[in-house]
Amino acid sequence: MSSLPAIVVAGQGRCGTSLMMQMLYAGGIPCVGHWPDFETGASSFGGFDPTAFAALRGKAIKLITPAELPIGQMPKHVVIWLDRDPEEQARSQLKMVATFMRSVDMSRKSIRAMAAGNRRGRLPNMAAIGANGRHPTLLLSFERLLTQPTDAAIAVDAFLHEHGYVGLNFEAMRRQIRPRSPYCYPGMMEVDLLSAPPPGRPAI
Repeated sequence: MSSLPAIVVAGQGRCGTSLMMQMLYAGGIPCVGHWPDFETGASSFGGFDPTAFAALRGKAIKLITPAELPIGQMPKHVVIWLDRDPEEQARSQLKMVATFMRSVDMSRKSIRAMAAGNRRGRLPNMAAIGANGRHPTLLLSFERLLTQPTDAAIAVDAFLHEHGYVGLNFEAMRRQIRPRSPYCYPGMMEVDLLSAPPPGRPAI
């Protein structure tokens, strides 16, 4: 088993966790799941396996709203936590729901209600994976990722280097970020903005 800590990439939905996983994958870190979203039963509510999670070392896993997962025993790990403006996040969350449902209330009232839920859920979700001081944590915002890609990539590389991940492909990580407005994208950026996956270590 690797002596490196696991990397938990976490946040509440639509906050940039997929982009962060794409960056880590491009940088050469084995990632649970497959490009571009890196979502599997191993990291999803209803299929999450706390035993498998406890065994992770030297790999990255994406966890959305971790307070809803039966995490149980945790591995030696570090956390990259992604935040986003709660109302922009709510707009994006509702837009995502609209792709699966015919009618979704996108009124200002609905956005505010979901944004309030995002605010309430932040600390419990952070606590669920130890991002409340129990485990080393890098806090990044969706807005910083998109508007300051070089700065964000430097922060990620430095944080992981501090915890034993050396020799990552910094330029490949930085190139995964396409600078753009942090406001809710009108389409589905997973479809519109992504091309072929970059070279990287195999997903697991």
